[in-house]
Amino acid sequence: MKRGRKIAAGAILGIAVLAAGIAKGPSWMHSIQRWHYQRILNHLTPEEAITLCGQPVRDESETSGGAIKRGIIVRNYYALAVELDFTATGNEPARWQLTAIQDPSGSPVYETLESKFLVLPCLDKKQKKVNE
Repeated sequence: MKRGRKIAAGAILGIAVLAAGIAKGPSWMHSIQRWHYQRILNHLTPEEAITLCGQPVRDESETSGGAIKRGIIVRNYYALAVELDFTATGNEPARWQLTAIQDPSGSPVYETLESKFLVLPCLDKKQKKVNE
């Protein structure tokens, strides 16, 4: 194969890869964002939520049947009260798991990743750095 044809073939291949990247880019970005949000929620502790979102309006804990439950109510940027519910086992009190993000009345319950971060954008440290 001549040098000119190799260059042309490489350019065509490069354009095809670039076009595929542009076409798939938004879905990749959405997948990465969802992974980022899920990672934040999987590792979130009550203390970290307080650090990120400010002093809670209410912070209650109860122990029942070997499990520790903790409910924190914080105000978001819109002065809307949002409740974060956490649980931990008695033998691993440092290992908290976020069980729900909801309105303190119990409805609505924010179930999707996007709705959780829309109602409490303070949970995303990256977003906080961009806005400052």
